[in-house]
Amino acid sequence: MPIEARTTSVAGRSTVRTRLVAIGIALVAAVAIWGIATAAGAPLEVDQGQGVMSISLISVVFAVVFVGLLAWGLLALLERSARGVTIWTVIAGIVTALSFFPVIASEATTGTRVTLAAMHLAVAAVIIPLFRRSSGAA
Repeated sequence: MPIEARTTSVAGRSTVRTRLVAIGIALVAAVAIWGIATAAGAPLEVDQGQGVMSISLISVVFAVVFVGLLAWGLLALLERSARGVTIWTVIAGIVTALSFFPVIASEATTGTRVTLAAMHLAVAAVIIPLFRRSSGAA
């Protein structure tokens, strides 16, 4: 096998590994925040006008994995262009900022809002820089 093909293969595995680790770290951070809030007695429930929704461990895990995979897919598409990583970073920042509007607009206790905001920030603080760093175009 030519050296170039082997290098590409290793770099590809490294990118996949880094992005999987990033999702894993973001997941651990969000679950830790959820666990601390739950242990502290925060009623992790929000009312968005369609009834009260409980923020369960399963919903936290699903949300982090879903968002991580969605971010990965978008980055993979955008990496094909010369400024794709920069565009992805801007989009990720905008999505992070927009994710706070439901937190603010929902009927919830202050503890619940702080918990949700902390989870959103923790996930973004892990995924954005690690995904960006894993990109060969960064």
